[in-house]
Amino acid sequence: MSTTTSSTHSASSILTIDEAAAYLAIPKATLYTWRTRRAGFGPRAVKFGSCLRYRRSDLDAWIADHLECFDEGTSAALQQGMAANSADDSAINSRQPRLGRG
Repeated sequence: MSTTTSSTHSASSILTIDEAAAYLAIPKATLYTWRTRRAGFGPRAVKFGSCLRYRRSDLDAWIADHLECFDEGTSAALQQGMAANSADDSAINSRQPRLGRG
């Protein structure tokens, strides 16, 4: 009977901190750190007495808010940075002696 309760609880939209950490694929300690040292950064939580719980919808919303978006300006900046790195690599490689070519 505990298996039924456990599987029902896992399918619930209210998650324990262990379940929330597993859902986000992060250590439980990270959730605690976000709550205490970086207030307002992590996903919203619900307190039930001394128990900390997370709503699956809040976790999903937090994930959506933290998606990386690359707009055209960001893409251009990344491409310029990559081109600069490539030029630097070419300059470095041209100054290095080639080994094994006699």
